[in-house]
Amino acid sequence: MFEKWLDLEDRFNRGTMSRRGLLKGAMKLGMSTAAAYAFVGAVTDPRAPLSHGGIGQARAAASAKTLNAVLITIQRAGDLGPVDTMIAGFKRGAEQLNYNVRVVEALQGDYQGALEASAAEKPDLIIGLFPPMADPLERAAKQFPDTHFANLIGIVPDGTPNLKSVWHAGQDGTYLTGALAGMVSTEKLLGVDSDTLGVVLAVENGEQHGYLAGYQQGFKATNKNGKVLFNVIGGNSPFEDPVKAAQLAAVLKERGAGIIGVSGGKSQHGVLSSAQRLGYIGLGMDNDQCLQYPDTCLASMLVFLDNWVIGVMEEVRNGTFAPGHHYVGLPDGALDICPFSDADHKLGSSLPKVIADTIANMRDQVRTGAIKISGTPEL
Repeated sequence: MFEKWLDLEDRFNRGTMSRRGLLKGAMKLGMSTAAAYAFVGAVTDPRAPLSHGGIGQARAAASAKTLNAVLITIQRAGDLGPVDTMIAGFKRGAEQLNYNVRVVEALQGDYQGALEASAAEKPDLIIGLFPPMADPLERAAKQFPDTHFANLIGIVPDGTPNLKSVWHAGQDGTYLTGALAGMVSTEKLLGVDSDTLGVVLAVENGEQHGYLAGYQQGFKATNKNGKVLFNVIGGNSPFEDPVKAAQLAAVLKERGAGIIGVSGGKSQHGVLSSAQRLGYIGLGMDNDQCLQYPDTCLASMLVFLDNWVIGVMEEVRNGTFAPGHHYVGLPDGALDICPFSDADHKLGSSLPKVIADTIANMRDQVRTGAIKISGTPEL
């Protein structure tokens, strides 16, 4: 499979394959849409902030010393979303950059123990996923100065030379999906007969509030009568509770929501899988969930989390590890809106072209800074 990736890169660099052909080729090799877009970004712009520098660099890595890395997740694999995407990136990075890798699922309350047990094996890199890993990672980084540590989707303080974090401006992506929902609701397309957007949050924290803020601002930017309602899953497993998420989506539907957005790991599948039965349109997140729910998912915010993982692995491999906190968004290539108007997107491809063109224009304005989106929601 690796040689086939290299062949795609070589054909693109020789000018015999277009960017679109590169994307289609990557998807034919079995990549998810999110992974394929990350691959295209790596090949076409190897200096992008979160790019892994071009697949061709793996040729050099393959002959170098094998490194060891551990990925610790506090949410279980099998979510068909962020965890699975980052694990896929971790495994792809292992093949491309010559790493031995291991994935650990840490139980709540034992994050520090799982982290220190892994660090005691003296790997070159430990990646901890999600905000609750920030403090344990900081303590471990100080205790094990010869190991690199990274918190992805988290925030760690500056000042520890072997510790970094990456957090994203999720509002950049939900602004665009929210704006698309606003136009669909304004024009009463796809059976939507409501000016209300619903959002099911997993918890109330900075990340989730950023998503909500983007939904609010995007929806109201294109629907002057728009109203946004939200509710919160909460509980002991807010990112792994699709049943409760579906129940909350039903409540939002009863309150008038014609379109409902998501923001929460495996839980969001409860919202999206109930859409047809309850009679609303869904907005996806993390990977391209339009392909998973073609009849009911209008568009998805893509977060290229696999590329984040590979980027950190490459930094360690190349000796360019950049400590401290890094805040990234659409202009950095960290996230985007899915290609909702392409032929393989059932709902989006049926919309008038002017809607797709408008979202493309708004996307360009977000990238250039002409549209600025606050990460603070109206609560």
